[in-house]
Amino acid sequence: MHKLVVILFGLTLFSTPSLASDIEIDGFWLRESIPGQPHGAGFGMLRNNTEFDAFLIGGSISVAEDVEIHQHIIEGEQMRMEQIEALMLPAQTDVQLQPGGYHVMLMNLKQPLVVGDIYELTLIFSDGVTLTVEVPVKPLVQSHNDHKH
Repeated sequence: MHKLVVILFGLTLFSTPSLASDIEIDGFWLRESIPGQPHGAGFGMLRNNTEFDAFLIGGSISVAEDVEIHQHIIEGEQMRMEQIEALMLPAQTDVQLQPGGYHVMLMNLKQPLVVGDIYELTLIFSDGVTLTVEVPVKPLVQSHNDHKH
């Protein structure tokens, strides 16, 4: 019986596709803290190079108690944020996390996010895969000189 369990567990491991090497994180950054705000936000591009949909469900970072996935919702003339359980990354697709759209929310910051600081952000996917990336803190307002044409 013990052998059967080990064999079934091994088959499960090999039959589940691993997404770790096929999900790319590009241009991620954190927005500097707004004075008096206990939370922060992160943005960037997630690229799913697999044949399977992937689901981002959260993350972790040393400077915050928790990392959640949020989106902006427009109701009438008002825009508000809400937490979502998972952000789907469709197969062979890029998903942009940006101000006014999907973003990672750093809950209950332990200290303000200061321009120039760099943190390690770990993103967690529904299949248990984690990806870690270094993310710099950038100004609230990006200069037009930062864009190259």
